[in-house]
Amino acid sequence: MTSSTMSIGIIGSGFGALAAAIELTTAGHTDVRLWERSADLGGVWRDNTYPGAGCDVPSPLYSFSFAPNPHWTRRYALQEEIHTYIRNVADQFDITRRIQFGHNVVAATWDGTENRWTVTFGDGSTQSVQVLISAVGQLSTPRMPAIPGIDSFAGTSFHSAQWNHSFD
Repeated sequence: MTSSTMSIGIIGSGFGALAAAIELTTAGHTDVRLWERSADLGGVWRDNTYPGAGCDVPSPLYSFSFAPNPHWTRRYALQEEIHTYIRNVADQFDITRRIQFGHNVVAATWDGTENRWTVTFGDGSTQSVQVLISAVGQLSTPRMPAIPGIDSFAGTSFHSAQWNHSFD
């Protein structure tokens, strides 16, 4: 089996997932699939839209080495500009078409006899791949802190990754 016929699945569509997909396709792999639970790519830069969300390192350093962005509008780019950059890179390297949106991975099972992963999605459907890469990111699932009384708090509260833009 050649590397181009190997099936590869990547969970997620943020910086890490895109980097893996780009490197793999550049190396000649043709069956590379990305599974994204949301309707858009971008991971943390898609989800965190709170006021002032941005990068805490200089923007030129927060670019892929193979796709530098010499046109950052500010030294520390804000969320929207970073998300646009990620989308542009995914399009530039023809990765967007490989992303299966609305595919929430709920399980992955290794079959040692067949040497394949069976990946199960939230809707019960499955896909099989030989190589599985988890690129879900460490901030992919918002968690509320364990604060006594949080469940009975009468005011408005929400996680920064699920910002309520209608709340003043």
